[in-house]
Formats: sequence, C-alpha cells, structure tokens
Amino acid sequence: MSALPRFAKSTAGSVPAAVVQGGRRYAQSHEAAYRAVKAGDWDSAARRLCALSTHSGFTAHDWLVLASARHKLGRIEEAQQAAERALALEPDNHKAAHIFTITLVHQNRWAEALAVFERFASGPARQQHDFVVNHAVTLQQLARHQDAVPVLLEAMLQQMADPAMHMRLGVTLKALKMYQESAESFLTAHTLDPKRFAAQVMVLHMRQYACQWKGYATSRAGIVEAMKALEQDDNPRGEGAVWALAAIEHPPVLFKKACGQVAAKHQRTARPLTPRAVSPAGQRLRIGYVSNDFHNHATALLMVEALEHRNQERCEVTLYSHSRDDGSPLQKRVRSACERYVDMRAMSEQQMAQAIHADGIDILVDLKGHTFGNRLGVFAHRPAPIQVAWLGFPGTCGADYIDYIIGDPHVTPLAHAEHYSEHIAQMPHSYQPNDSQRQRPQAVTRGQCGLPEDALVLGCFNQSFKIGPDNFAAWMRILQAVPNSLLWLLEDNEQATRNLRSEAQASGVDPARLVFAPRVATALHLSRLPLADLMLDNWPCNAHTTASDALWMGVPIVTLSGEIFASRVCASLLYAVGLGELACDSVAQYEATAIALLRDRERLQRLRNHLDSGRMGFPLFDGRRFAHDLEQLYQRMADRARAGLPPAALPAAGEAPQP
Repeated sequence: MSALPRFAKSTAGSVPAAVVQGGRRYAQSHEAAYRAVKAGDWDSAARRLCALSTHSGFTAHDWLVLASARHKLGRIEEAQQAAERALALEPDNHKAAHIFTITLVHQNRWAEALAVFERFASGPARQQHDFVVNHAVTLQQLARHQDAVPVLLEAMLQQMADPAMHMRLGVTLKALKMYQESAESFLTAHTLDPKRFAAQVMVLHMRQYACQWKGYATSRAGIVEAMKALEQDDNPRGEGAVWALAAIEHPPVLFKKACGQVAAKHQRTARPLTPRAVSPAGQRLRIGYVSNDFHNHATALLMVEALEHRNQERCEVTLYSHSRDDGSPLQKRVRSACERYVDMRAMSEQQMAQAIHADGIDILVDLKGHTFGNRLGVFAHRPAPIQVAWLGFPGTCGADYIDYIIGDPHVTPLAHAEHYSEHIAQMPHSYQPNDSQRQRPQAVTRGQCGLPEDALVLGCFNQSFKIGPDNFAAWMRILQAVPNSLLWLLEDNEQATRNLRSEAQASGVDPARLVFAPRVATALHLSRLPLADLMLDNWPCNAHTTASDALWMGVPIVTLSGEIFASRVCASLLYAVGLGELACDSVAQYEATAIALLRDRERLQRLRNHLDSGRMGFPLFDGRRFAHDLEQLYQRMADRARAGLPPAALPAAGEAPQP
C-alpha cells in the first residue's frame, strides 16, 4: 500500500483569498485546522475540516487534507468520500486521484480503482512511484498479470533498487507460469535485501514449480537457518511465503514461528472490537465462514455436503465471501445450503470485521489461513467470541487471535500441540469433508489417455511444486525395481516437464517412462483416475483434495507421513477409508510398500475392490456424519465459552485429553 501524498498547505498564510473574504471566523477555524494538521493531530484536523466542509470556500485541497486525516484515523470510507469530492472539483488533480485510489485499494474495490488509473495513464500522476505501484497491484488483483508487467517495469525504472518491486514482478511471473524467471526476480529482491525472508523462500519455491533442483539442499538449509533467525527479526517480511514452506522440509516449531511473525503484523494494525458472549444454550449457534473460495473451487466442493446436512435447528450459517462470482452450479449449491451469503469483496478487513461483529456471530471460521487471497487480518479485530482455523491451510496460523484449529488424530495428534498456536480440536475420523453426491464418471480407456494397456501405471496428479528431489528419486527407484511400470504425472508447466525428463535420464530411467497428462475438466479428470494401478504421494506436502479424488474413484495411494500437518493429510484420508496400512513412516517402507503392491496384483486388486465396495460406508465420504461430528465439536467450543472457560484441546472420542 502506498503512502499518502504530502500537502504543502499547513499555515495560515496558505488560506485562499476567497476564504478570507468569507469571514474572519471561518478563516480562524481554517487556520486552526491546518495547525492541527501540522501538529499531526489528525482527529482534531478531521473534525475541524469536516465542520468547515459545507462552506463555499472549501477547496479541493481542503478535501484532500480531510481525506488524508481520515485515512490516518483508519476511517477509510469517509476518506474515500472526501477524496472523491476533491477529484470532482478538480478532475485533473493527480494528488486527488492518488489518495482516491489508495482508499479504493484499501477497500478491495479493484475495478473502480483501475478506472481511475486508466484515466491517469500519463501525466504528473505517473511520476508518483506509489501511484504506479498501486496501479500494478490493482492489475494483479484483477488477475490481469500480462497487463501488470509493463506497469511493474514502469515502477521499477523509477526505483530499480527497491526489492519490493522485484517481489511484485516475481509474483506476476509466477501467475504467468514463468517460474524460472520468477525465481530470478525473487533472487534479485533477496540480493538487494538479504533479510527479506519471503524472497529467500520464494526463490526455492519457484524452482520447485519448475522442478529445477540444483543446489536444493543448500537452499533448504539456508531457509531453515533464516527461520531460526526470525525470533530476533522484528520485520521478517514473510508475507506470502509461509504457504510455500509447507513443501520445504523444516522443523514444525519453526513453521509456527514464521507464521506467527506474519500473523502478528495483522494484529499490530487491528482495532479489537467490543467482546461479546456466545449465544445462550438453547439458541442456535451462529457460525460464519470466511473465504474467497465459495465458487467452483476445491474448498467449496469439499464442504458443500457438510453444509447441506447440518442441523438447521441448532446451527445458523453465514458465508462471508470475498469470492469471485462464477455462476457455477457448485457456487449456487453452496449459497443455497446456508441461511445467508454476504458479499464482502468491496470491503476492507476492518469493515468486514465490523459487519461480522454486528451480525452476532458466535463461531467465526477461517478457511484460508496463510494461503493467497486470505483475509486473516479480519480475525485480528476479534469480531467473534470463538475463532477457528479449518480446511484451507495445512498448518498453524501462528495467531493468538485464532482459538482452535480443526484437525483429527492423524493430522493433528495431541502430541504435536507445541507446533500450533491454536488449541487442537479433533474430528473423530478425518478433518477433511467430502461430497458423496459428486459425480463418479465411467472410466475412459488407456488408449484415450496415451497409456499402454499392459503397463503398470503409477500416478501422481499433484502440482509440480510438491515434487521434490527426494520423492522423485524414490519414484525412480520404484520404476527401476518394476520394469513394466511407468509414471503418470500432471503436465503442470513446460519447465517442469522438461526438467523432470532430464532428472529421469540422470537417474538412469528412460524419460519415455514418464507420461504427462494435460489439465482437463473435473469430470474427465475423475474418469481417467482409475487407469492408474496405484497412486504415489508426495512429501513433505501430501496430496490433499487430489488424494480424496483418487480414493473416491477407487485408486489406492501410498504415502509417507511426516511431522507437519501438510505431510500427514494423506494418512488421515487413508485411515478414514480403512487403508491405514498404506501410510508409511520411512522412505524405505514407502518404496517397499509400492513395489510389493505392484508385484502382487491380487492384493492390489483387493484394495481397489475395498474402495469400490465400501465407498458409501466410509467416514471420509459420509457428509451427514461429518456434519454431525463438526456440529458436536462446535458445541463443545461453545459450551466451554458459556461456562467461562478458556479454549482448550478438544480430543476426539478415544483420544487422551491434553494435560
């Protein structure tokens, strides 16, 4: 976010002649307002200028100063209105345009901001670095990344040594799937500012997307050392990087520290709202979900049936959405499953928090964590008495304003409590809901997918950043041990495809044994999954929705469980379908399990039959059971709050409580 423009007028001598002629009292009040501005007394300045704003002598400059004062006070909507008045009086005033766009950006009103930027595509406004930066950010937020590139370069020419500009360019190049080029931008940012933790992480993360692993071990070790240093670093600049850490092996306690640094930044600027009590027992619990994924997205797909089967006499649900409106059947289904759907796209985090607080929500659930497009800052304002993290982010938020994290005995064992800033609340089976109503299309043929009929097909359809050198090496050893096998991967991007083939060659495996599948619509993707004999999972970041897709279509998965949430998801899903035997604890066991299954076709077929015949009875695919268990967990949270007790670990039935 850019700085406000500076205003020259701050003394009595700057009062316009027309104002002086309007009367001494007005002139004195005007002079007092500008003395308050000069002293930094923004509250007094705003009150005085507002009182004068109906006077005929009140100028565009005065409206600008009033907008600035209101912005300083965090009164964004009022600041926007004042800036808009200034721009109406002087349509070519570039300072008015600048502060007006700042207030629109604060409120996530990207389309409106873009119209102003396009009006001021040339002229003095383009000499303001912050104005150009905000133009680029607006294009990025509107997913117009190709258009953002020249604007970013324009801003970069003004301040070439600003590491933030190279970070922004890296983000846009990532969106354009130019991962190796993106890595170079992040590397430049890290070179300019060696303490910029996010840049350091994103260099490796972009190389992971490209499957470019030269120097991987050294880079990973450097990131772990930087995570340790975050304890003393007051400004880690880790925004956007913590999700990337899920695919980089590291001690879990350090992940909590890194997330905590980012979460604390939200807290420093938040204004906690007046605390309120949970609704009395006997009244419906008011539950709110915050996300930008209430459209045709994996999060909506996973949770829709649980919403549909909730007990409407006990729970009232509101979706607080900052999602795009795609008009998809899934979006319509999610909205109709709840009492209320509130579009918050054009609100600041403070405005969102105030609206949620006014709605009297008892339990507010964040579905994003530190993933891209989150509004975690809403929770820093404490709009609800109970605040919960669930589903969208595989790990702790590191925020002391989030009370609980919903997991299960496998992803969040109570023994891992020190890895979480939240208290662990366990579902009895898996933390991941699923939709038993989704389609299960007829399988296509191998010929249609370019697969040989007689080969043993090992599949993995995760994004390329989840494929690391260690798990790829294990896959190559499995292929070498099973001669008539091939590896079927998602064609995520050209750079990864090229580099993976080179890595296979270097491992002594014919690159032709790697077959890449294009991205296709969901129905076609599901229909091709049964063509795989066995799925191989990644580590340290497992398959999540991709894993439940495979199990839904009857394909077993071999996984390796680690210490962090992201590396334990697939095990959770396997236990929820009665295949915990496929969750391994070591690389050697992982390889041996996969090889043994490929050599024992009868056992492999029994596992597939188990998934096919038991599908509708597994807890993983029982939306009604999941809805009931989730409500029970929410009730336990509410009961503690009603009893005046602080949040505490809520173990699943049969799990020992935390001491």
